[in-house]
Amino acid sequence: MKQPTLLIIDDNYDSRLAIRAALRKHEYTFFEAQDAKEGIFLANEEMPDLILMDLMMPGMGGYEALQQLKAKDETRHIPVLIVTALGSMDEKITALEYGAEGLWSKPFDRVRFVEHIETIMGMKHVYVKTPTQIIKQKERIDKVLHRQSEELIYYYYTDALTGFSNRGQLIKDTNGITKSALLLLDIDGFKDIVYFYGHETGDKCLKSFASKIKQIFHGNNFNYYRISGDIFAILIKDNNDIEMLNNLIKKLIEIMELLYFDCNGHEIHIKITVGASMFEKELLLSAEKALKRAKTTGKTTLVFNEENEEFRSYEQNIFWVNKITQAIANDNIVAFFQPIVNNKTDKIEKYECLVRMIDKDGTIHSPFKFLEISKKSRNYAAITKSVIEKAFKKFENTNYEFSINLSAKDMVDEVMARNIYDQLEKFSGCNRVIFELLESEGIENYDAVYAFIKRVKEYGCQIAIDDFGSGYSNFIHLLRLKVDIIKIDGSLIRDLDKDKNAQMIVQTIVDFANKLNILTVAEFVHSESIYHVVKELGIDYSQGYYISEPKEEIIND
Repeated sequence: MKQPTLLIIDDNYDSRLAIRAALRKHEYTFFEAQDAKEGIFLANEEMPDLILMDLMMPGMGGYEALQQLKAKDETRHIPVLIVTALGSMDEKITALEYGAEGLWSKPFDRVRFVEHIETIMGMKHVYVKTPTQIIKQKERIDKVLHRQSEELIYYYYTDALTGFSNRGQLIKDTNGITKSALLLLDIDGFKDIVYFYGHETGDKCLKSFASKIKQIFHGNNFNYYRISGDIFAILIKDNNDIEMLNNLIKKLIEIMELLYFDCNGHEIHIKITVGASMFEKELLLSAEKALKRAKTTGKTTLVFNEENEEFRSYEQNIFWVNKITQAIANDNIVAFFQPIVNNKTDKIEKYECLVRMIDKDGTIHSPFKFLEISKKSRNYAAITKSVIEKAFKKFENTNYEFSINLSAKDMVDEVMARNIYDQLEKFSGCNRVIFELLESEGIENYDAVYAFIKRVKEYGCQIAIDDFGSGYSNFIHLLRLKVDIIKIDGSLIRDLDKDKNAQMIVQTIVDFANKLNILTVAEFVHSESIYHVVKELGIDYSQGYYISEPKEEIIND
C-alpha cells in the first residue's frame, strides 16, 4: 500500500523540521518546498494527500498559493492546513474562507496538531482500515471536530486581548432580556495614550483596565464584554434598581479617579465616561445613545430609563432630525418675509427673509424648533441654501431691499460662499441685498469673514449686524467689518416704553451709529407705544409684529 504523502511549504527550515519531528512516528512520505511557487509545482507533480503551508513567505504569499491550488481541478481536492505565526481569529476565518481545512499557530500544541493531521489523513485513507479501526477513527474524528467547533465558537464570541466576551456575545445575551441594566465604559483619550506610548502599552492598559473591572464588579450577576477598541460593557442581570445602578457607577468613578495603571513601566491615569440603560427593549442601543449623549454634553455619566429627561430630549432630537430631513427632501423648507418700515415715511422699504418648515399636515414650524438641531445633524447648510435661493427669486422683480441671515461659519464656508457668489452673479439688483451677521455668535476668523464681506460689497451688497446688544456689543467689531446697518436686539426694545436703562443704551447705540453713518433698525416693535419711543430716539427703521408678522407673500410695490 502506498504511504500517505505530505507536502510542507515553508521558507523556514526550522519550521519544516519541527513539523517532520512532530510526525516522526507516522509512516508518511514528506515533500518540502521553500516557497509557494515550488510548492504549487510539487503539488501538481506529486499529488500529496495533505499540504501544510505557511502564510508569510517571500514572493507569493500563502493565501495566493491557496487560491491557485483551489482554482485547478487537479489540486482542488488536496486538503490544505495553514501553519503560521499569524494566529488571530480573523486569520482563522480568512483561512477557512479561502478553502483551508484549518489554521494552526506557531508554536503549536504537538499532541493536538498530530491529532488533527491524523484526522485528515484518516479521512483520506479510511478505506484500508478494519471495521474496528474505522469505528475508532470515526470517534476520534468526531472528537476533534467537536473540539474545533467549540474552539471556533469560543474565539468568535471572545475578545482575544482581554478574554472578555465581545459585541457579538453581548447582542446574544441582551436579546429578549428583562429586568437588567447595561453599562458602557469608554476610556477617555485612549487614542492619545496609544499615539504617545504605542500599541503595546495601549494593549497593556486595556488588559489592566479589564482586570480592574472584574475586581470592582464581581459576582455571578455580572457579565463582562469588550465591544470595541476602548469601550467595555458590564451587563447586570436580574436588576432594575436605578438607585443601586447609580451607586455602582458612582463607586466605579470614584475608584478610577484614584487609580494609576502601570503599563510597561508607565504610570497612566485613566478617566472614563459611562453610559447606562435600564430599558427592556434595545438595551444595547439605548446604552450606546446614553454614552454618546454623555460625551457630547461633557458629562461623566448618563443613565437612560423611561423617566429620564435626557432620553426624552434625545428622542425629540431624533424626531426633529427626521422631520427636517423629510422637509428638505420634499422642498418644504420655505422663506417667510417680515417687512421693515422707514420710521420717517412709515412705508415698507425692506424685508427680512426668515426660514420656516412646513410639516406634512401643513403645520408651519418656526426656526426655534428645528434650526439648532439642524446644525447638529448637518442639515443646516441645505436649509440656508434653500432660503437664499428662494429669497433671490422672490425679490428679483421688486424694488425692495431684502436681508438674509448668515452665521460667521456660513461666510467662511467655501461651498456656501460660492453659492452666494453664483446667486449675485445672476441677480440684477445686488445693491438691494443685505447679509445679516448674528452679533451674539462672535467671530473666530476675522480675516475669512472680512474677505467674504469685501467680496459681496464689491457686488454692491450691504452688511447688517443682527441682534446688536445681545452679545458683547463690541463697537470695534462694527468698525472692522464696515457694517452698513445695526439691528438693535429685541431684548432692548421689548420694554423700551417703560425701561429707562434700555432707553439710555439704545440712545448710545443710535448716537454712535449716526456718527458713522450706519443705519439702525429696531427689532421686536410689538406695540404702538414702543413704535413711538423708537421714533423719538431717532432709530431709522422698525420691524416687529406691530408692523406685520412674517408672511409667505410680500406687498407688491
